[in-house]
Amino acid sequence: MKVEPAEAVLAAGALVWRVRKGELQILAVHRPRYDDWSWPKGKLDIGETLPACAVREVAEETGQVIELGQPLPTLRYPIAGGKVKIVRYWAAHVISPESPAALAREAVKDASKNEIDSVKWLTVDEARHLITFHDDLRPLERLIDEYEAGRLRSRVLILTRHARAKRRKAWRDNDLERPITKGGKVRARELVGLFAAFGASKVTSSPALRCLQTLEPYAEAAGLPIRTIASFTEPAHAKQPERTAKAFRELLGKKRDRVVSVHRPTLPTIVKVLREHTSSKTRGALPRTMPYLPAGGVLIAHVIDHEGQPRVIAVETHLLRPGL
Repeated sequence: MKVEPAEAVLAAGALVWRVRKGELQILAVHRPRYDDWSWPKGKLDIGETLPACAVREVAEETGQVIELGQPLPTLRYPIAGGKVKIVRYWAAHVISPESPAALAREAVKDASKNEIDSVKWLTVDEARHLITFHDDLRPLERLIDEYEAGRLRSRVLILTRHARAKRRKAWRDNDLERPITKGGKVRARELVGLFAAFGASKVTSSPALRCLQTLEPYAEAAGLPIRTIASFTEPAHAKQPERTAKAFRELLGKKRDRVVSVHRPTLPTIVKVLREHTSSKTRGALPRTMPYLPAGGVLIAHVIDHEGQPRVIAVETHLLRPGL
């Protein structure tokens, strides 16, 4: 995901969709202060990731518990003080508040009636007429295109490189037992909201401690076990990279939303597998050069099934705040 300038005000939201009687509907909110209809959205809190912000804002403004899907067009517009407001949007659908991802999230407080006084499911035609600002229709039109193409209901494979670990040269014990640093632990906790935002219900990792520690905060919050795959370790990959590729290819074909923690040296092999399952219509770009992701960085592949094979339809990355 693009790094935005420091003077930008970041916000996030979602177009929550459902199908009723064969008709696509989207959730909109009315803001009495501005007397306008728009999509639920809001500003980023300190230490919050953009996907977590989108999920929180939807919960606060509509009361709906959601899971994010593929990214939609980002909106940019000038605001007071010579700054630019940048709003990231995702497609989203409602999930059970008892799902593992929902249980991993922090509680939210409902928006006041002064902020949001009406919430309404709209048909496509209603949305095109009721939404106040023309630019807000850009993410809607992408949502409609994906729905009509049969790509709107997708799953995610969340790939994370383990958070920052203690230096290899300073660690004299078994490298598989090398832990993450204090800053790495901060990043691991920050990732809980991001993994939860995309509904991860399966957690998979290299057996190395630093990979496990990156996922433990989310696994514990969601009440999920961590499954380990031996071929994801650095030594196993160095000896037989084809086994690493085979294991990851199998995960890509699984039907559940999943997060996977791996090592930097395995990323070229894993990204190659992802690239094999893209097409000319895939939105977003896979990294092409080392290190592919920084420590604690995240790559999200949005996947559908096409002719019996997994197809990556969109890619997004979420990197780091300064100091992590």
